[in-house]
Amino acid sequence: MELSVENTAAHHLHTLLTSVRDSGKLNLREAWCKILDAEWGSLEFAKRHSEVVTLLQMTISQLNSLPERARSRCERHVGSWWILVMQPILNWSDTNRNPSVLFDTDQLDHLESTADLISRNLVGSSAAPRNSKFEDIVTQCQDWIEFLASMGSEEIEEPLRNQLISQIRHLIWLIENANLFGGARVAEEASTVIGSLAQTGASLVNVRPDNASRWKTAMLALVTACVVLNQATPIIQDSITAGETIVKEIASVVEEWK
Repeated sequence: MELSVENTAAHHLHTLLTSVRDSGKLNLREAWCKILDAEWGSLEFAKRHSEVVTLLQMTISQLNSLPERARSRCERHVGSWWILVMQPILNWSDTNRNPSVLFDTDQLDHLESTADLISRNLVGSSAAPRNSKFEDIVTQCQDWIEFLASMGSEEIEEPLRNQLISQIRHLIWLIENANLFGGARVAEEASTVIGSLAQTGASLVNVRPDNASRWKTAMLALVTACVVLNQATPIIQDSITAGETIVKEIASVVEEWK
């Protein structure tokens, strides 16, 4: 059994920051545009750099999984990693601020070491998934979008339906960009989507019988597609947290769907 995988948020954050440093560009603006493959000031650039920040947030949260001494050592470097991502004081267009000089190698090394620690402690979970097979997830997401779009407003309120579809589309977008943001980010968003669908399914009261049955079937199909990322990790519990509801209530609902 492998002890770790290089598929954590911290690993992908390290890869992105190292790529910015080694981009060969003269300033941060050009470097980030190259690495994120997006035009400066565009919606796509904003979305992609926001996901870089999310990788940092995930890394910070996952430090709590480490033994106390290891966590304390890693937490001392969080501020430096945030500065690497944001560079809040500098003008990103300043050609006198070459990324190869700005990005401290020691801090990048600390980040990579932290990624390895997180992986060893959480391997096989959504934080460090062993697999990156997303085809079935995409298929189930597309089926969910079609299903939700077919439901009438008397079955599900339009704002709620639009929110769910938006979440599912974002999951598909993350899968399409998994080479940048990684499997851990996909797994986390998948848990959020499952949690939202579970919470919504437990609250709907006017669904036609055939759509109620289809909801349960589609829910199990999506969970099954996502479990391959986590391999025996309690993804339902992650989903419950993401859905902001009570564990026992949603667990009982899920059990009824089996």
